[in-house]
Amino acid sequence: MTERNLIPQQRMLMIAYSVHPNKTMEDRNGWHRALQAAREYCVVVMCSSESELAELYKEVPDPLKGRIEFVPIRLDRFGEYCLSTEKLFYVGYRKWLRKANREALRLHGKEPFLLSHLVSLCGYRETGNLWQLGCPSIIGPIGGTSGYRMAYLGLVDCFGGIFEVLRNVINGYQTRISFRVRESIRKSTLVIAANSSTRNDLQHFAANSIRVSLETGIDYPIESPKSMRKSERPLQILWAGRLRAWKALPLLLHAVAKLPADIPVMVRVVGDGKSEKCWRKLATKLRIENRIEWICRPSYRESLRYYREADVFAFTSLRDTSGTGLLEALTAGTPIIGLNHQGAADIITKECGILISVNSPRKTIEAFRDAIVCLSKDCKLLKELSDGALQRAKDFQWSAYEEPMHVLYRKLIRESQT
Repeated sequence: MTERNLIPQQRMLMIAYSVHPNKTMEDRNGWHRALQAAREYCVVVMCSSESELAELYKEVPDPLKGRIEFVPIRLDRFGEYCLSTEKLFYVGYRKWLRKANREALRLHGKEPFLLSHLVSLCGYRETGNLWQLGCPSIIGPIGGTSGYRMAYLGLVDCFGGIFEVLRNVINGYQTRISFRVRESIRKSTLVIAANSSTRNDLQHFAANSIRVSLETGIDYPIESPKSMRKSERPLQILWAGRLRAWKALPLLLHAVAKLPADIPVMVRVVGDGKSEKCWRKLATKLRIENRIEWICRPSYRESLRYYREADVFAFTSLRDTSGTGLLEALTAGTPIIGLNHQGAADIITKECGILISVNSPRKTIEAFRDAIVCLSKDCKLLKELSDGALQRAKDFQWSAYEEPMHVLYRKLIRESQT
């Protein structure tokens, strides 16, 4: 397929470094936004060189075939090395965006785009220069501005603490005085933040109001309602995610250790990462190792059953733009006990979960313990929250995002042509 297959007056450019229907959250976000745009426009999608083009074209639904062109952007050997290395990734990603921007200018000069949209990666640090095309440009949803709460440094090891402090310092600079971040946000026609916290952090850079819309969505069927839990069996708690310092699993471990003897629980920890060894030792030290089941992180689709089998999903992350696990829990009808900040505060409502304050580690741990006790004893409330979770999940289906986004696209195009 070449760009000649696309109808000029309907052409749209999308930058989606990660794009695939079945891989990471970022991949799936790029994929679904490309499909949604293709229902109204012919979309040129610039993606990473890792994308298997034949596989991507095969996965495009029949009604949209011929309306999407995937253009892989490849870097030199050093650039590709940076992209494959965690500590150098943003060096490589900046180079990648610059090359994508040059290619966009070339294609725009041949057959102009109606508008452009950068949809992934989600981070705010590198958002390119699509405004240089001269057509309406959108970036987002973007996130990543939220910092680690310093009062909770005692929960992480020395190296983890140093990393979080340095990250907070960098965020403080980039969200306040970084010229590149300010220029990109100010000159873009529209900026979309993935949560209210990001909007508040970046609004002073923007020429217009920043909109808020979650960066990810639900791309599988919402489950049927769960039956009422039987009070005599232990409460099944699920914790899922990367076992990394900022995910703060110790908050849950300490809460479980403080439970009354008459509150039986079983905790499944689904994930892997650098903190696993340390956290296993903590569970042993707290004498709760017999209540914890450790499961190596399965593939995305395989992990969904664990949400369905759980009574409660515990979300302890001290910094997260959103948290894919929150949506997976809602879709399974599993109530959430989560921290009342950042993306989680936008997603969790009183109808689908219990929000926990982040005033201090001690108070947070006690609030987690009290929420677990409450849901263990009150099966009716647990059922009500489970039904509420299924209802809340409908707000985050990809189909719910499509028309509002097309309304925005049409508005920006119309305004640019007047």
